[in-house]
Amino acid sequence: MDESILDQYQIRYAAHQERKKKVLIEIMKQRHSDRMFSDIPVEQEKIDELVKVVNLCPSSCDRKAVSVQVISDRDKKSLLGGILVGGVGWIHRASSIILIQADPIAYKAGNEIDFMPYLDGGVVIEQLYLMASTLGLSCCFVNPNIREINIDHYRKVFGNNILCGAFVVGYKL
Repeated sequence: MDESILDQYQIRYAAHQERKKKVLIEIMKQRHSDRMFSDIPVEQEKIDELVKVVNLCPSSCDRKAVSVQVISDRDKKSLLGGILVGGVGWIHRASSIILIQADPIAYKAGNEIDFMPYLDGGVVIEQLYLMASTLGLSCCFVNPNIREINIDHYRKVFGNNILCGAFVVGYKL
């Protein structure tokens, strides 16, 4: 940028923007997946912060059809450990499991229900990763694959929305 055409305020603003970019890049470098968690529960305030970022996420056609369901109950976490293909053997050890779900009614055009909820859910997942990193939490994404024989039971316990994945959070072991 040619500084000769910038005034002192624009120069400070440009420097401020550069600092924000560096902070975001540092957070992105910290982000990774963990599958081992301590037994220390995550404070409700931090869970609330994670839930809050979901509402800040962009979505296709501004539908805002993706919501989250926080699971902290031991029995429900164990159930998800048996139902979610990617969570077997470890998911129940996390402090909380955040189910990322999309309302199927929001996706009406053609075959978009086959892919749009998952795209919107992906944006939510990345925001959750970034926020979890800033809160000092360990986390991992679990894919939305449910064993065919368990789909009805999943829906009975957790609802009929489209599961876009699960976001598992806790403190590092």
